[in-house]
Amino acid sequence: MTRLRTLRSRLLLWVSGPLLALWVISTLVDHEVAKGFVNLNYDRTLLDTALDLGRSVREAGDRPYIDLPPSVIELLISGQQGRLYYRVNKSDGEYITGDPDLPDPPEDAQTGRVTYYDAVYLGRPIRAVAVRVPIRPGSGRGAILVQVAELSTLRADSARQIMLRMMLPQAILVLIATLAVWFGVGLGLRALTSIRTEIENRSHVDLSPIVDSGAPVEVRPLIHAMNDLLSRLSAALAAQQRFIADAAHQLRTPVAALKAQTELAIRQVRDDEAKATLQHLQTAADHAARVVTQLLTMARAEPGSHRSVMREPVDLRALASDVTREWVPLALSRQIDLGLDEASVPVEISADPFLIREMLNNLIDNSLRYTPSGGHVTVRTARQDDHAILEVEDNGTGIPADEREKIFERFYRLPDNGPEGCGLGLAIVREIAQGHHATVAVHTGAGGRGTRMTITFSVTR
Repeated sequence: MTRLRTLRSRLLLWVSGPLLALWVISTLVDHEVAKGFVNLNYDRTLLDTALDLGRSVREAGDRPYIDLPPSVIELLISGQQGRLYYRVNKSDGEYITGDPDLPDPPEDAQTGRVTYYDAVYLGRPIRAVAVRVPIRPGSGRGAILVQVAELSTLRADSARQIMLRMMLPQAILVLIATLAVWFGVGLGLRALTSIRTEIENRSHVDLSPIVDSGAPVEVRPLIHAMNDLLSRLSAALAAQQRFIADAAHQLRTPVAALKAQTELAIRQVRDDEAKATLQHLQTAADHAARVVTQLLTMARAEPGSHRSVMREPVDLRALASDVTREWVPLALSRQIDLGLDEASVPVEISADPFLIREMLNNLIDNSLRYTPSGGHVTVRTARQDDHAILEVEDNGTGIPADEREKIFERFYRLPDNGPEGCGLGLAIVREIAQGHHATVAVHTGAGGRGTRMTITFSVTR
């Protein structure tokens, strides 16, 4: 059986369940009440008919008879719901008139006493009344036994009709109550729905407390617990960022000193073998310096960093031109054609210029690392409607489709791509993009070769 997991379903079950049970109990009680009411009225009708017949009995000599015209008798026994059966006997049991085969009453029927009984007549159940009445009240000349009966099914049908008339309004009330509970719970849960919508629409970097104004009192402890969790999570992330930034700062000076000492030693040493060893050491020092720089950039770009909220108008076209020129010497040394495809008009966005510069540096660095000699890398800026576009496209090795989401993970590197890089560049790109509410898309380059990275920003109006 499927478990009811929604709060609305559970509340509906808890409320409508007892209502349904009460309706069933009420139906059973109504059935008994209807039967009692019908029996009382039908029994009274039987008795009135029997007494009317008894009062109309006269004597002709020693022979009693009913002093009523046949049409009146027929009208009297026709009944409201069907034909009545009757029989009149003398006190000694001698038949006088009526239906001679009508079942006898119980033995204890006495003069002046009304006896109701159930029997079977002509193969059908009947309800009958027997009463002994004097032939002439006060004369002391004996009594006659008057019996009147009707089919029991008439009573059952009437009781059923009454019960149905009582059940229908009750069923409608139960249905209305159930619908009222359903919509009432929905209205009551609107506060939870609004809180859910607020959380769903939040950026993953937004760890600010959830506002509990307007929330039901019963829900506020849950909101307070969530806010406490968000506060502790924010503190933990801030501590992690401080640790990364502090560690990177502490490493920057010794790494810079190591690079300087290595360069000095390379210039001074004369032994080729020692010079080769020092050059390997210099390469490692350059790599370490690059990692330290990227860690610092990551710390500044992550949520919670004071730098991540510093925005100002930035001309993306001018910034891309400046950054691209800085990379031209390295591109030429690797025999790579580094080009710039500028927008025709300034493309202004609201951003942190330092972080946008670092984003573009990482994109160009990544393309130059994985583009072979003789290849080309193009930096492109454009404006499309209300969006600013920054693209870096190359015709290098490309990125397989199943790897395009993984490349944004920290320290992830594509297989078989050599020892270059540390796996932080594209992670920094996505972190900076998310901090600026921009999107990052990875496409295959022109002609089905290489990679095109597209960053889409909102344009400042």
